[in-house]
Amino acid sequence: MMRTMVVIAALVACAAGLSAQDAKKYEKDGKFTAKFPSTPEVKSASAGGLKLNVVVSDSAGGKGGFMVTYSDIPADKLKAPTPEQVLESSEKGLAENFKAKITKSSAAPLGPKKYPAREVTAEREEFHLRGTIVLAGGRLYQVYAFGSKEFASSKEASDFLASFAVTE
Repeated sequence: MMRTMVVIAALVACAAGLSAQDAKKYEKDGKFTAKFPSTPEVKSASAGGLKLNVVVSDSAGGKGGFMVTYSDIPADKLKAPTPEQVLESSEKGLAENFKAKITKSSAAPLGPKKYPAREVTAEREEFHLRGTIVLAGGRLYQVYAFGSKEFASSKEASDFLASFAVTE
């Protein structure tokens, strides 16, 4: 299920076109905030009976992009697995579906409420991705900066990733 959501997120992000629009500094839809450098596109899809929401924007220089995906996981699906298992499953889905190599993965609780989260870095040929997978209650967030290696490790990417916060 988690793996399918990651694949849908990638497809929607690619289909979005990543075109620059008027500047929009904060996105507040979906119980989160993030500082996007330009107005993001908002898309939705279904995967495994779940609604997947994708918010994506390109960088000012067009060398990469920023993405936040979120999906509500039904309570019955969360009863058996631990938060760490949900995060691990999402990470494995990222690696398998993108045929990417995970180069960094570590626990990184997010925010004052210490939501279970993992920081992940992955690469495949010239495509590099850095981000955080967060489980806040029954909502799974995936927050990524992606593009060239230089872009994924840039200050712009770091600022975007640091700007993400779960809101009530």
